[in-house]
Amino acid sequence: MSVSRNGMHGYPSGKLGNVVSYMLRGQLVHRTVGKPGKPSPKQKANHESMRVITHFLGHFKDYLNNGYELEARGTIRNQHNLAVSYNKKNALQGEYPNISIDYAKIQFSKGTLQNPEGLRMEKVEGGLQISWDPLYQSGMGSQYDDCLQLAVYFPKSRRQKIELNFSKREMGTAFLALAEEELESSMEVYLFLSAANHDTVSDTIYLGNLNGAFEKPKIKVKTAGKAGELENDPAADLAALARYEQVSAQYKAQMKLKPEERLSVKVFRNLETEYLVLANRWGSRVMKPG
Repeated sequence: MSVSRNGMHGYPSGKLGNVVSYMLRGQLVHRTVGKPGKPSPKQKANHESMRVITHFLGHFKDYLNNGYELEARGTIRNQHNLAVSYNKKNALQGEYPNISIDYAKIQFSKGTLQNPEGLRMEKVEGGLQISWDPLYQSGMGSQYDDCLQLAVYFPKSRRQKIELNFSKREMGTAFLALAEEELESSMEVYLFLSAANHDTVSDTIYLGNLNGAFEKPKIKVKTAGKAGELENDPAADLAALARYEQVSAQYKAQMKLKPEERLSVKVFRNLETEYLVLANRWGSRVMKPG
């Protein structure tokens, strides 16, 4: 149902037919909705690209808020939208279904602030030492109190360390303490600078990888197979497949119950959402015996 704000001459809010209307950052937005058909190969590739990049960027909410805040200011788009748009086009590699992040091309920030020269990174006892040329030119795109924003991503564990306002340009150095396990893990390291008054930021600098790149198992799609056989390489993410089978059984058991006998509304919705996501990814990969 659509509601007219401020009387009959006001703007609509809600769903009317297949059109949904709502206010977004002070602007009225309309979008159509409908039943999706069977996705084409290009649509599948696009969906997988979106899934990969949004999952990765989801680890860096506060970092993106700093890096894209100025780009989003005055627009109907937010920092996450802008980061997804740029990185989906520029920082992915591979072909469906083996689409992955090209870590060297990721941009967590976009701006005109001058980055420091002579950046160096090395592992030392207890952590990571980063250094740079502390010189600056006031009025020429740099200031002594420009703030270092640091991010380290660990691909294998899918964890991250984010340090906002970690050091200043004039310091020329920063030390990040890491646990021994972290220090020996594959890591991808990034930084950018922001002005102390937050009126400008620099583009992101990829400092590089330490301890070697982490390689995910590749999915091998088959065109045919025996009944009950997986379409993908059995070594690829068996844990996720096991989770799908577990969630599928729980969801189907709940669906056999009357609504009032099911789990609480919130718990059931979470279960249903997880089931639909996993079914979309894994359901078609297990061939039914026929």
